[in-house]
Amino acid sequence: MPILFFAAAGALFAGGAGGGWYLWRRGQQEAAKRLQHQDAEAAKQALRDATGLADLRSKAQEAGLNPDEVVAGYETLRDSQLSPEDVLQGLSRAAITG
Repeated sequence: MPILFFAAAGALFAGGAGGGWYLWRRGQQEAAKRLQHQDAEAAKQALRDATGLADLRSKAQEAGLNPDEVVAGYETLRDSQLSPEDVLQGLSRAAITG
């Protein structure tokens, strides 16, 4: 009889270890899906930003401003290194080209 008890305990242990492995593996798969989704969202945002910067460059050029300076100012503002008031002061001092 004790042999049956040990056999049953071994089966439960093996099943538990296998189940644990399955859950661990499943967690890895879910994490990979989340990362893939985040990567896709980051790629979409980068594309939107590039399109927005192209429009910003075009409008700056149409307005007779240096597109590189306008984009640099936008990026500084976007990264919160500059306040909107600083931008307005910079624009009031900007040289008009063209």
